[in-house]
Amino acid sequence: MKFRLTILVVLLALALAGCSLAEDITPPPGYASPTSVPTIVPATQTPKPPSTATPTPTSESVVTTTGSTPAATDSTTPMVEVSPTAQADVLVFDGTVTLASGAAIPNGTIATLLLYNTTSGQVAQTLTTPILPDGKYEFTNIPADTTTVYLVTVDYNGVTYNSVPASFDGTLFLFDLPITIYETTDDLNVLTITQTHLQFDFSTAGQVQVMVLYVIINSGGNSVIVPSDGTSIPFIQIPEGAASVQYQLAQSSSPLLNAANGFALLPGADLQYGIIATFTLPYTNRLVFAQPFSLPVSSATIIVPEGVKVRSDQLTDGGTQASSGTPVTTYHLYQASSLASGSTLTLTISGMPGDKAGFVLDQRTWLMIGVGAVGLILIGLGVFLFLRDRKLRKLEEEFEGDDVEGDEDALGDDRESIMDAIIALDDQNKAGDISKEAYEKRRDELKDRLKNLA
Repeated sequence: MKFRLTILVVLLALALAGCSLAEDITPPPGYASPTSVPTIVPATQTPKPPSTATPTPTSESVVTTTGSTPAATDSTTPMVEVSPTAQADVLVFDGTVTLASGAAIPNGTIATLLLYNTTSGQVAQTLTTPILPDGKYEFTNIPADTTTVYLVTVDYNGVTYNSVPASFDGTLFLFDLPITIYETTDDLNVLTITQTHLQFDFSTAGQVQVMVLYVIINSGGNSVIVPSDGTSIPFIQIPEGAASVQYQLAQSSSPLLNAANGFALLPGADLQYGIIATFTLPYTNRLVFAQPFSLPVSSATIIVPEGVKVRSDQLTDGGTQASSGTPVTTYHLYQASSLASGSTLTLTISGMPGDKAGFVLDQRTWLMIGVGAVGLILIGLGVFLFLRDRKLRKLEEEFEGDDVEGDEDALGDDRESIMDAIIALDDQNKAGDISKEAYEKRRDELKDRLKNLA
């Protein structure tokens, strides 16, 4: 249906804005809420005094005076009887259509005024008018009705662009509703997921329900057309084995635009589009969950009830946080950042809400194990060096006590024996079997004895 998404835009504009994207839990620190939908107050409104009754002649009666003869000189006097008829209030809608690229609006472009009846929930009337070469349009003599929302749309390159909605409050009669239109592209790579929240619900036995919120911005300069048949969205990937897949627009999302065979996202970092995907997976106390991403993700947050364990080397522990609802529920948060396009976030989920915390081999635990292992290695190395030094000291004492004196008696005055002793001493020094101090002392003694034989 041509106006189905347009009607949805109107309803979103009339709904209350400002709700968080995940109402059952306070968003983690650093979370930025998507931009609220615009209010229905138009940019420019000119007051006009209410219309007054306009006299309208309805009939003329002739009163004749009596006389003696028909030829009496008295003439008839006409009397006008007036019945007032109130004129209905009418509105004027005008504005300028601007092409963001600066080019001229193509000839034949049409502006459409939708009169949406809030009581029946239907578009009651549709009016069209050509857009002039300077981009201006105007609708005049539009019936004023406090139960009607007025919206101007322009179709360009397969995308329907909307003005802000306007409503009649009984005092404002002229509405200025400008519209900016853009060139289009089907390149999804200009989109970025600034935030994604994955919340797991274990309230149904035998399965876990996963709600994934994607907050998306269009960082390019053109409108991005996203093809969709309503059952899938190309940049949102659903894990294998998922069932009961559904999509919905987050309550605080910027409104999507109607496009041929899908929808469109306007450019601008100030426009944040929130799309929620929900699905279920089988769960029997343990699940290896893999969420692929076809777009880059700036940050991801995993939200599970306290007691459920999550393990992944891609996540850091974000601590616990209590919900704002009643009853209060405590959730455990895990966070990841800078996930590249084409990457997959993989985690292992185990346990049930309320389970007591056990020994979990998370990143912090592995770090503690590594530090402990390094400490044990250093202690072992210290013991080894201590035993080695004690053995060397013992060998030196034996060498200096018994062997040295015995060598002195054995060497006597034999020059060759003293030379051989010096060579053997050098070999011991090279092998590390003797300390440097003992080596130098003994070598000097042998050299002195050798000199004394000269």
